[in-house]
Amino acid sequence: MNSGILFGFLVYLALLAYIGWWANRYTKTEDQYFVGGRKVHVLAATLSDKASDFSGWLMLGYPGSAFKAGLGAFWAGIGCLFGTLADYVLIGPRLRIYAGKFRAITVPDYLEARLKDNTKLIRLLSALIIIIFMTAYVAAQFTAGGKTFAEGFGISDNTGIIITVIILTAYVITGGFFAVVWTDVVQAMFMLLTLIIVPFLALSKIGGFDKATALIAQADPAKLDPFGGATGWAAIIFAIGYASWIVGYLGQPHIVTRYMSVEDPRKLRRPGIFISGTWTIIVLWGAFFAGFLGFAMYQAGMLNVSDPEKVIPAMAVELMPSWLAGFVIAGIISAVMSTADSQLLVASSAIARDFYHKVLGKEVGKKQMVNISRLVVAGVAIVGLWFALTGPKVIYQMVATAWGGLAVGFGPILTLSLWWKRVTKEGGIVGMAYGLISEVIFEAKIYGWAFNPDAPGIFGTIGSWFNGVPVFFINFFITLFIIIVVSLITKPPEDVVKLHEELFRKVPIEGTNKKSITETRAKSQVENVAEFVLAKGMV
Repeated sequence: MNSGILFGFLVYLALLAYIGWWANRYTKTEDQYFVGGRKVHVLAATLSDKASDFSGWLMLGYPGSAFKAGLGAFWAGIGCLFGTLADYVLIGPRLRIYAGKFRAITVPDYLEARLKDNTKLIRLLSALIIIIFMTAYVAAQFTAGGKTFAEGFGISDNTGIIITVIILTAYVITGGFFAVVWTDVVQAMFMLLTLIIVPFLALSKIGGFDKATALIAQADPAKLDPFGGATGWAAIIFAIGYASWIVGYLGQPHIVTRYMSVEDPRKLRRPGIFISGTWTIIVLWGAFFAGFLGFAMYQAGMLNVSDPEKVIPAMAVELMPSWLAGFVIAGIISAVMSTADSQLLVASSAIARDFYHKVLGKEVGKKQMVNISRLVVAGVAIVGLWFALTGPKVIYQMVATAWGGLAVGFGPILTLSLWWKRVTKEGGIVGMAYGLISEVIFEAKIYGWAFNPDAPGIFGTIGSWFNGVPVFFINFFITLFIIIVVSLITKPPEDVVKLHEELFRKVPIEGTNKKSITETRAKSQVENVAEFVLAKGMV
């Protein structure tokens, strides 16, 4: 084991330990444990949001995809960028306003209150969706951590997975949401620096971009085609297949919970979009080119890598001094932990709060609920560990499967409930139930994570039309349609409709807090609505 790499990593680990200890002083109640008491600064919430979003998929899965597919993998980055913007426009501000109004601290809290569901079915379905797909998502992060440790320290993947689980679970149990947010901020900066440094070092090593493209063209010219060599309908499907991540952003509980914690919903617009958008563009560029240039290094005999998804840690070890490589390995582990910690926390809230406390009606004190949640975190981590040790160990595929289940289960109902006053609890129940059942059947029994022409019966025919497109992309719109149809044939309570109209009614330009027309028009309508709601004490 290289002592320099170990030193760099241990410094990073000590920093995480300090943050967990510091955050524990501010984690005394359930509200603080799950959403930080709704006092999180927008800068911290935004960086935490993106660190939670871009997981081991960013540092291992996406570069591995670029290594294998070449230029065509850039479509996935485009999908992620526009998905990020969609979250801040469609979900963030409105969810924060509603969450403040209902004092909701989890997504199921919000959905139950917004749809006025007294049957507990929405909360139960939410808990099932989170438990099933979030545990699978956590397993993908554990696998990513295991691969990184294996490449950096010369140990087996399974040993690396076990080390990842121990480190991660310890600080989530200790610090709760504050620990997750502030470690995410540190991790976001590690990820940013890693993905800026590695591509430039690779370019220097190869001898320039022209030399890199020549090496790639010699090996496989299709890797330099943005459509992977496909034409016509096949080219469109190719692009959709990679860019389809966009719809998933609307239904990820570990991401949207960040918006519920922000101190001021207005800041989720311009400051939030600017910070998040800038960070996203840089890291996606870096991750793509790390994998793209890594393939050129591999073809030139400059890099030895056994697994395409290990290309970045292999490049760090090859291109950097050992102590700096240790920090890069820490940056990759950061990406893994920054998502897995949030997912563990959301899974914990689904079991401890939504199921045990709300569905079963078990009354416990706030401090006791925090302790129960910590035990649940440990339990979910153990289940995730088992899946990571026994699963396929292909991070891109594992993340796509889990991402899709959450996207279909939550995305359509969450978006409609924030923007359409007519959505009903019946629509939500039927839509979420369909999303849960269909994703389990389609992804586990028929297609796998993407459509393929080898599926049985009529599904094989459909698979030949959309070969390579993730199942969740098509299923998202089917679920959206089902919720709309059921909501149109049922009727929402009048007070629910009136509340929605009051919260999000158009705010007049003139006379808004005595600001001039120019000052008021300089803001977006969403910002004006948020300011109006806060001024009226609705949140």
